[in-house]
Amino acid sequence: MTADRQWFVDIYERHYDAVLRYAWRRVGPDDAADVVAETFTIAWRRLRDVPEDMPLPWLYGVARNLIANRRRKDRRRGVPDAFDEGVYLVEPDHAEALGRRDAALAALHDLSDDDREIVRLIAWEGLTTAETAVVLGCSAAAATVRLHRARRRIEKLMSAKLEEVAS
Repeated sequence: MTADRQWFVDIYERHYDAVLRYAWRRVGPDDAADVVAETFTIAWRRLRDVPEDMPLPWLYGVARNLIANRRRKDRRRGVPDAFDEGVYLVEPDHAEALGRRDAALAALHDLSDDDREIVRLIAWEGLTTAETAVVLGCSAAAATVRLHRARRRIEKLMSAKLEEVAS
């Protein structure tokens, strides 16, 4: 086995599940596997472009672009987005936690697309701000500022949502 092939196999085995979870949360179970397959096909074709030190954020960036391209194509054809805002609920929660989760998801829904994506990359995908910057194609400093602003906005939105529920 060539060194390139072995390196790709290692990346695939190490990051397949994470990329699948990323796609699943954004497009659902029906399309996630296709997004992942396309992502790794691109990674194989552009193996030299995959950063050795941070392949996962690069893979997330590819998946993010594929999902965005699919959504644009569907919108042009008039196909409704089955995943409305890309928030897919996985499992039921207990009553008190359900209210907090609903408030959080409603606040997340009310964020701009860019704010929502940075929050999800940090909170759901567990990326650092440096890794998130790679996915978003910006500097680490810009990602830090974007995250700070997004957190302030989501905290404000969540407070308002929880107040609505309490009253």
